[in-house]
Amino acid sequence: MSRFSLTEDVAALDELLLKGDAWPTTRPVMTMVLVLAEQPAPGRLEAAFVRAAAEVPRMRQRVVRSVLAAGRASWVADEDLDLDYHLRRIGAPGDGSFEAALDWASAGATAPFDAARPLWDATIVERLVDRRTLVVIRAHHAIADGVRAIQMMAALLDLEPHPPSPDAAQDDGRTELSPSTSQIVRAFQRVWVINPQTASDRSRSAFEASLHPFRMLVKSTAYVRSALRTMDRGDAHPSPLLSERGSSRRFATVALSLEDLKVIATKNAVTVNDVYLTGLLGGMGRYHEAFELPRCDVPIALPIDVAGADHHEAGNHIGAAILPGPASMADPVERLRAVHDLVVSRREEPGLRAMDHLAPTLGQLPARVAIAALGVHARRVDLQASNLVGPSFPLFLAGEKVEQMNAFGPLPGVPVMAVLVSYDGTCTIGFTLDPSAITDAPLFVECVRDSFDELIQIG
Repeated sequence: MSRFSLTEDVAALDELLLKGDAWPTTRPVMTMVLVLAEQPAPGRLEAAFVRAAAEVPRMRQRVVRSVLAAGRASWVADEDLDLDYHLRRIGAPGDGSFEAALDWASAGATAPFDAARPLWDATIVERLVDRRTLVVIRAHHAIADGVRAIQMMAALLDLEPHPPSPDAAQDDGRTELSPSTSQIVRAFQRVWVINPQTASDRSRSAFEASLHPFRMLVKSTAYVRSALRTMDRGDAHPSPLLSERGSSRRFATVALSLEDLKVIATKNAVTVNDVYLTGLLGGMGRYHEAFELPRCDVPIALPIDVAGADHHEAGNHIGAAILPGPASMADPVERLRAVHDLVVSRREEPGLRAMDHLAPTLGQLPARVAIAALGVHARRVDLQASNLVGPSFPLFLAGEKVEQMNAFGPLPGVPVMAVLVSYDGTCTIGFTLDPSAITDAPLFVECVRDSFDELIQIG
């Protein structure tokens, strides 16, 4: 019997994410849209997904709840896995353009997964007007966070158009990635990384607590204060312009040159990620001005990977921070330096792991109560931003070059989710927008483009 037939408890934070399935507005579904230069030869895409499912455990596991263990959720192998169910093909919708395909994809952004099957699906969109093909992959956030979803993507992709055929998959319980997949995984980098407390650190802390209880009480108090600082939005308050919420979603993209962003970062002694956040905040400020409203600071949430050396473990390991985003600063250089200082201050806070520690408690609450608690947090934020640094070299899927990678995160009650993916010299920002809050999506995208153009000019 494969070890994948054995049960594995669902991690606390993943259990919390699964509770979000109860309502479309909180359903945590991630979407990746890969743009292929040409339509692959018949059967090759299907073969790529068969290979990926053999390498990535979560692609062939489903969630089962135990009646005897108070509904405890576990991952178990789907012995009747039917890849034909998870893979679909459609012709290009609308006028056959990339934009029309994105509109189609966003309409299904919160469609529920069948809880009796693995929590992912993929649609191959064929015959776009420019001959390109799109592969739209949706995955539940409980499978993995954005960083760990890379393993799924890497198992699909190749380093060359016609790689050597891998050995036949064996059902012997192995979880090792193929050499090419491992190389692709290493090419992706985590931007938001802190030094997490390791198991040995936790053991040492427990021992210290037994010897010096007062000292540990002081440390615990300091930790709580640190956690509160990571959530401090300062004088930034949610904008009345973006106060409405709805269940619809809309995808949009902005493509930028990675080299342009690097030039700005080098010149100002900051990171590319600082430039990214600065451009987003500038766009938010311009969007307010377009409605004849003054620029205002924007509460911005940053999901932060806190897995560190434990990155191989399954499940989500995410910290969170909120910054008082200085969107009120019209001067792009001043805004850039303010963003840099804010990010540095948050990365040094030990309280970033508070969500990991709080998840087990929230996971025990009824779904409605847990989601309501998270909704209070979401109402404090106008923008959430993530960043994945991808390979600097081209990749291939089913024999065709991947021209562009677009990632669209779930919208956890905030007006705007932005995910930047850099790949082969291009940075693509995927926006998931709530049309009830962002009532003019084309205008919003234009404002963001203009903000980055301004930054590039000073670089």
